[in-house]
Amino acid sequence: MIRKLLLSALLLGSAPALLAQSPKKPKLLVGIMVDQMRADYLPRFADQMGPDGFKRLLREGFQCRNTHYNYVPTVTGPGHSSVYTGTTPRYHGIVGNSWYDRRLRRDVYCTDDSTVQLVGTPKGMGVSARNQVSTTLGDEMKMVSNGRSKVIALSLKDRASALPAGHMADGAFWFDMNTGDFISSTYYMPALPKWVADFNAQKKADYYRQQTWTPLRGPEAYLNSVADSNSFERIFKGKTVATFPYELSKLAPLNPPPYEMVNISPFGNNLLTDLALEALAHTDLGRDDVPDLLALSYSSPDPVGHTFGPLSKEENDLYLRLDLEIARLLQALDKTVGKGNYTIFLTADHGASEVPRYLARHHAPSGAQSHATLNKGVADYLNQQLGPGAWIETERNNMYYLNRPLIASRKLELARVQEMLAEYLRNQDGIAQVSTSAQLLASSQTAYLESKLQNGLYYKRFGDVRFELEPGWTWEMGVGATHGSGYAYDSHVPLLWFGAGITPGISYQYHTITDIAPTAAMLVESKLPSACTGQAIPEVLSTAGPKKRR
Repeated sequence: MIRKLLLSALLLGSAPALLAQSPKKPKLLVGIMVDQMRADYLPRFADQMGPDGFKRLLREGFQCRNTHYNYVPTVTGPGHSSVYTGTTPRYHGIVGNSWYDRRLRRDVYCTDDSTVQLVGTPKGMGVSARNQVSTTLGDEMKMVSNGRSKVIALSLKDRASALPAGHMADGAFWFDMNTGDFISSTYYMPALPKWVADFNAQKKADYYRQQTWTPLRGPEAYLNSVADSNSFERIFKGKTVATFPYELSKLAPLNPPPYEMVNISPFGNNLLTDLALEALAHTDLGRDDVPDLLALSYSSPDPVGHTFGPLSKEENDLYLRLDLEIARLLQALDKTVGKGNYTIFLTADHGASEVPRYLARHHAPSGAQSHATLNKGVADYLNQQLGPGAWIETERNNMYYLNRPLIASRKLELARVQEMLAEYLRNQDGIAQVSTSAQLLASSQTAYLESKLQNGLYYKRFGDVRFELEPGWTWEMGVGATHGSGYAYDSHVPLLWFGAGITPGISYQYHTITDIAPTAAMLVESKLPSACTGQAIPEVLSTAGPKKRR
């Protein structure tokens, strides 16, 4: 009895110390995602950046240098969903930017929602997070605060706004490439709030569409990039070479939709920061002690990367300019929310491969498969083995969907046909790994690619046979970058933490992208998203001891 009393006294006595060590809860959590940002970009470009943007995050914040996506495919929709749900497509259901729906017998876009309408534009399919079957960090923040937490998401892409916003957000807004306005959907609100409508009335997109993109710095700032004139980049209509300058006013009419050139330029990042600053100024984000969430996704690096590639001078320049936008955002947060009152995490939704033609030119491992050739080979093989028939319904996201009604009518075993197709694919050039859905469901593999294939499997939206190309292989030996694989160039992304509750430091421990949501939830003292499988990052949350780099 005496021992129990002593233990109780000891625990009660330590309670204040334990509370004192808890990190400061931010008034505002800001999630920043940069579309198609590889982990090597910051060290490559940092020397030419200013002190108040990325360098401030690096200097005053915590870096997780070895953070990876732990599933395939590494594309925008699943990336944003995984960061904010804290789990993989296997549990949140966003298995691609789009997927094949067996019941509807057609493709479904990840944020399509026919039960709602767009707000701010008369055309287009309704948008929501309804296809995302897990709650998000923002949803949980809303629930534990009885709705007092405010959640707003902004991006140029609808999927990069709606999926992070989740199901209970106060607003999700994205850019309409046809009108130049930011729009939303009735899933979130019946009409645009005044601050968004007023922002649209300023016609900022028209201003940026009149700009000319020239290098921000002198030649010495681009030494880690290939020459401006090369054969690895896509050429816009209206130009004969892919070189600076880019006069958007002349290129926009020739490269539709009307505002696409704003998107494929650094000015798309400027536009998003402009909107974010309006949100900070005209909403009450971070104005009380109930934590709010602002989810931002800078989309323009993705189309710029697809057009020019990660080693291009254009990509280099875009990040030097994005650095200025990060500085502008930090300055606004300092002013409106206050230093020490907000916490930022910054990451990416995926990385990017090198340009296939560049790899081939330099004798690096690379190659190209052809959808048409591979699909014809598959169809011919199954016809030879099983008899005439349309055995394949479609191929999407490196997955083959078998014609299950035909297989059943011929009294064939589905698993046997899956394995037959898998064995054929294993013998094709450029294919590294093939797994059937039956194998992935039954297996507990922890090998590199197999585990990523498993984590990408949400059965209702998954094909019968999933395959992965060899490292460096793509679907065409083209120009510009691509992404989607499980390899390091697509999976390895930056992860920075900054602000309230964060002690400066560096970690080289392996972490997955699904660790972000539980870490952020601990910082704001929220419940974990419903399907969360990630683990909070101890190095980020540890605030004991002096603030020193380690």
